[in-house]
Amino acid sequence: MKTQQALSDEQERLRIEGLRALARIIARRALADSRALAISRNGTQTDATQPQRKRDQSA
Repeated sequence: MKTQQALSDEQERLRIEGLRALARIIARRALADSRALAISRNGTQTDATQPQRKRDQSA
């Protein structure tokens, strides 16, 4: 079995920074997908995500 060498403080900081960046990317993608799914289920967009011309037509 291999033993892993401990990371230096700088390497650990960079590892954590990279994991946080990856988590932000994943969260943004999940939010974008859930918004797109909600729009496709309703067939319409709501609130500030609704294009200006659709808001004008409904008024």
